[in-house]
Amino acid sequence: MSGRTRLRGRFQLFATLLVTLVQLPTVLWLCWLTRTPLPLAVAVPVSFPYLRQLQSPWHTTAPALSTYLALGWWAACAVFDVLMLPAALAVQAGLPRGVTWGVAGAIALVLGTDSVLGRPRLRKRVVHVEGLSPELDGYRIGQLSDVHCGPHAPESRVSSWVARLNALDLDLVTVTGDLITHGSSHVEAVARALGGLRAKDGAFACMGNHDYFTDGEHLVRELERQGVTVLRNRGVVVQRGGARLYVAGVDDTWTSRHDVARALAKRPEGVPTVLLAHDPDLFPEAQARSVELTLSGHTHGGQLGVPGVRRLSLARFVSRWTAGLYRQGRSWLYVNRGAGTTGPPARLGAPAELAVITLRRA
Repeated sequence: MSGRTRLRGRFQLFATLLVTLVQLPTVLWLCWLTRTPLPLAVAVPVSFPYLRQLQSPWHTTAPALSTYLALGWWAACAVFDVLMLPAALAVQAGLPRGVTWGVAGAIALVLGTDSVLGRPRLRKRVVHVEGLSPELDGYRIGQLSDVHCGPHAPESRVSSWVARLNALDLDLVTVTGDLITHGSSHVEAVARALGGLRAKDGAFACMGNHDYFTDGEHLVRELERQGVTVLRNRGVVVQRGGARLYVAGVDDTWTSRHDVARALAKRPEGVPTVLLAHDPDLFPEAQARSVELTLSGHTHGGQLGVPGVRRLSLARFVSRWTAGLYRQGRSWLYVNRGAGTTGPPARLGAPAELAVITLRRA
């Protein structure tokens, strides 16, 4: 047996133990409720096809239906596990047993379904910029991040995200890295889809770590052939009437290609700057160089977290800047949770998103 086969076997064993623990409280409760082993007989065939073909945290050969069915079921079980204690306390306090447990089950099913089938939310934020020209007051920037075009985010799905942004009639549209999952199979597809982005002042992108899990130069060529300007440690000046905006992009940090100083080297003095940086850990350096707005992604908001509490998510293992809007001095950072996923195509407590940032005079 090869080392790779042993590693895959150990990972499958770990994943099986983990999902068993997640399902166990819910399945045992359902068995007790129905007085039959039927819930257990359902849980096993739902989980087995996905687990059997799981090769790594990022790859499985299981068909889409069994993948979404298993992940949605596990997410629903996780939510129900959390709700079991408060539901039991509510019943003990006198609330109707059937209604209480029915509501808990409905919440679990809704959130479980949404975790695998939910469409990205549209997030709208306002950033106040000191010294912003009146011509740029109200300037709207769209952000699409962490597309991860691949088996779970095909070209048609990416195109639907593009269409939603196009419908907003934006001033500028940005794509902040991780356009593909890995390999070359979806390079042309994601370039075609993103080539459909439309905004008054154009579409700009920066590279993420996954974009070098293939031939990065090939990806850049395809994107630019489709009309997307890729900013790798460089910037361009966008003109709006008599006002100017400097739009810059930083290359990938994981492969040490990033160079913030170089990206800002040609920034005209006094011109507000929007920096595309896939990795939010570059924000302190951007702030030190007086960048007004940094747009990042990378964290996915953890993909798994406590709803409404951005500090409590798996993203804390990736960066201190987990999701949403941050401010230090006169510099702002927006960390996009991303539209796609890496690893299992599921989110719980960290919904996918598209963002629109509006610039306003401070």
